[in-house]
Amino acid sequence: MPIIDVLRRVQRGALSRLAPESATGSPRILVIGICQGAAVARAMRLILPGASVTFVSAFSAAKTFARMSDLVEAAQESDVVFANTYLPAFKDGGDIETLRASANLILMPSIVFPAFHPDLVHIGEEVVPGDGNLLVGPMGRSHSALALFGFRAGLDPDETRRLFTAAVYRRLGYFDGWTESVAFLRLLGEQTGYDLEADLARWTRRGCFMHATNHPKMYVAADLARGLLDKAGIAYGDCDLDAYLADEFIRLGTWPVYPEIAEYYGVPGSALFLTPEFAKTGRSRTMSLSGFIAESYGLYAQRSTERLVCARVDAWLADPAIHADLVAAARDGLAWRPATGLPVATAETVPA
Repeated sequence: MPIIDVLRRVQRGALSRLAPESATGSPRILVIGICQGAAVARAMRLILPGASVTFVSAFSAAKTFARMSDLVEAAQESDVVFANTYLPAFKDGGDIETLRASANLILMPSIVFPAFHPDLVHIGEEVVPGDGNLLVGPMGRSHSALALFGFRAGLDPDETRRLFTAAVYRRLGYFDGWTESVAFLRLLGEQTGYDLEADLARWTRRGCFMHATNHPKMYVAADLARGLLDKAGIAYGDCDLDAYLADEFIRLGTWPVYPEIAEYYGVPGSALFLTPEFAKTGRSRTMSLSGFIAESYGLYAQRSTERLVCARVDAWLADPAIHADLVAAARDGLAWRPATGLPVATAETVPA
């Protein structure tokens, strides 16, 4: 077993032994968060069989509790509250600091890590998180920047499919996101007083630990659940959560790690997209790249250009060099030398 895991288990054991007696009985726990918080709450229920663990979605908290004072009252009835920093607007005002001042609150970090899925973007203008202004497509609110560029640049679906190559990824910096992703994740931890360093080391040893840029795999949520309980001084039972905890994030869809990017990072990749489960469309299914592009084009064709807002794609379209290079790659099959960025007359194969 790697030494970092041994040390972490020793630390957790010590924290559990030092936990106050009142915390080892049947603690009342309130978890307020985004979708990641729901997964953390499920993990806590499994390792704390005697506890009362309640989850409140941050996106609908203002509907569940009309006033911040109502949420504060619920929080004060709990032994500990774990919460992401985002809360919606309440009729009587207030924010996460209001809650922190009124209850035993421990902040919960959000996990965002784009490096494995650098092509994933959102389309539309999100005024507040979860407000429904983002465009929903075959992969939910997740879209391909390359597919959107192809549509807006007037490329046909087959031409757009030719953009999904290592040469194009190099041209757009898709292989360069690791350092920035690590730095951003560390910042998210620091903002909530949570050290993610050891967790990140362990997660990366397991390969790609994200279903999408903001949807981690379930073992990530399990580690957060244990870490948060450690911070609260609440003892919990040993439990193989990998075996016990179903990965319900899969219902939200899984964006593939494109084969070329997977090879670069040394992790398993995929050429298939796993769709989210929707009431209208039913259970998840896989889609080929060609199928995904076709469905995306069908959706975009029904929307005005003003609705297809995406800062990254807008920037590509406005940059003459990038615009010309991508169109050339799509129509002429040109690639680029990584060192110079100059086109060479070699076409690369693209998964269907």
